[in-house]
Amino acid sequence: MTTETAKTAGTVYEVGFHVVPTVSPENLPKEVDAIKAILGAQKATIISEEFPKLRNLAYTMIKAIGPARHRIDSAYFGWIKFEGPKETVAELDKALKGSDKILRYLIVKTVRENTIYGPKILSDEKREMTEKKPQASQEEIDKSIDKLVV
Repeated sequence: MTTETAKTAGTVYEVGFHVVPTVSPENLPKEVDAIKAILGAQKATIISEEFPKLRNLAYTMIKAIGPARHRIDSAYFGWIKFEGPKETVAELDKALKGSDKILRYLIVKTVRENTIYGPKILSDEKREMTEKKPQASQEEIDKSIDKLVV
C-alpha cells in the first residue's frame, strides 16, 4: 500500500452486536440492514459479516425496554467488519446505544485480513494417525520414570 493510499483509506473496524430475542426471525434482517444503513450513510465499506444467530448468553442480562426491565438469557449475535473514517464509529455508537433492539455491542479496531480460523478438518488418513497411539508396557513406563527421577 502506498503512503497516498494509506492516507485516503479508512481504518478497519468490527462491530459485534447482540439483538434482543424478542425480535422475530422475520424482522432480524431489518435490524441488520439498519446497522448497514448507518455505515453506508457514513461512506463506510463493508468488508465481511456474519448474520446474527440465536445463542445462549453466558449470564443473564437485564435490558430496559420502555418502562419494563427484561431478563435476557439468549440473544442473536452477529458482526460486521467495515472500513471507514473514525466519524463512522461515533455515529454507529450513538445509533446502537439508543436502540431498544440492541442488547449489547462492541466496536473494535482490527485488520482487514480474515482472522477467523475454524476447526481443522483432518483427512481420514491423518485422523487415523493421530488416533493411533503406541501403547507402552508398565515396564517401559517405569524405566522412563526412573530416568527422569534425580
